[in-house]
Amino acid sequence: MKITSVDIFLLRHVGEEFSPFPFRPAVCRVNTDEGICGYGEAGISVGTGENGVAYMLKDLSQLVLGKDPMNNEVIWEDIHNVLRGHLSGGGVTVYSAMSALDTAMMDIKGKKLGVPIYVLLGGKHRDKLKCYLSQCHLGYLDDYRLQATIQQLADTCAKIQKDGYPAVKFNAVAFDEQAKPLPREMTTGPLGKTVLDLAESRLAAVRERCGDQLGIILENLCGTDVTAAVQLERIARKYGVLMIEEATSNFNPALYGEIARRVETPLATGERFHTRWGFEQLLKQGAISVIQPDITNCGGLSEAKKICDLAHIYDVRVQCHVAGTPIAEAAAIQLEAAIPNFYIHETYHMAAHPDCVSYGKYAYVPENGYLTVPDLPGLGQELSDKAMAESLGHIEVR
Repeated sequence: MKITSVDIFLLRHVGEEFSPFPFRPAVCRVNTDEGICGYGEAGISVGTGENGVAYMLKDLSQLVLGKDPMNNEVIWEDIHNVLRGHLSGGGVTVYSAMSALDTAMMDIKGKKLGVPIYVLLGGKHRDKLKCYLSQCHLGYLDDYRLQATIQQLADTCAKIQKDGYPAVKFNAVAFDEQAKPLPREMTTGPLGKTVLDLAESRLAAVRERCGDQLGIILENLCGTDVTAAVQLERIARKYGVLMIEEATSNFNPALYGEIARRVETPLATGERFHTRWGFEQLLKQGAISVIQPDITNCGGLSEAKKICDLAHIYDVRVQCHVAGTPIAEAAAIQLEAAIPNFYIHETYHMAAHPDCVSYGKYAYVPENGYLTVPDLPGLGQELSDKAMAESLGHIEVR
């Protein structure tokens, strides 16, 4: 089997009119001489950067033409060796493009052999994945407005809980009750009483409305520093927060060790780390309880499996970061089914938006807080004809 061409689709945008983080996805389809094709998503899909990663995909696709996709890990190493020189090993744009190609080749391999990718990764540890609803401060289902007031946030969390989700994730300090973003100088420490009171009022309202049964994950999006993270954790601890995500920036992984020495609530991060080498720098701090690799930018499905195995050595659990199209979610489902150290699955708040659902050929929706792992060959998901027909850009590499 040989790769004959790669199609790169810049999909139509979703959420431009209502979300501060609209989808602008770049997805590739790798085609072969046997008529089998595979799909992979490049991870710069939220915010800006989709054109850069699409053209990086175009460049890297030249390196896979004529290759056998069954040898995806050999191809990964070949590309990585090329990048050691002039691209200094890569960065988020490079690894997002590599991720899309690697995942697409894994999809082809599964389809060729007639098995789901989880079989290629070693087998299925579980039939269902426990889920949480992510970014619920940005809305849910029929209301995608910023849930700025305490009442709005508590009501939304109650609705999510009623739909069967065992946990939610929200940011308590990104914006005030008038929906105005808080500047970084206000969310880095030492924190003022206004910010601390805002965070506590939101946590208290959700806990009072939903009870102790609802798990709460605190999202920080690297918006706090060490001092602020420690201050926030003292509040989070009072309300039984499951974990604090991205408590500080990822430029200096040693800072997570400093935070961990001063707090009790588990820490999570990983969506901005790439390859096993990047995660090793994080894991050796002994500070993270849950890593959150993003399959669409960490190096792809085969690299993500190595990252998860590395985390297992450190007694660290895994929750894949999922904030993309149904292609990204399908990849996470396959990986999380196949690893022993799975913790929980992230269901992005916009995943149920009709425009996002329509990106995929199949719809996978949690029922009572659990996703059933599909048994279709490969990823178990493909871009829909509608998504490809309505794409804003199409690059062909032959």
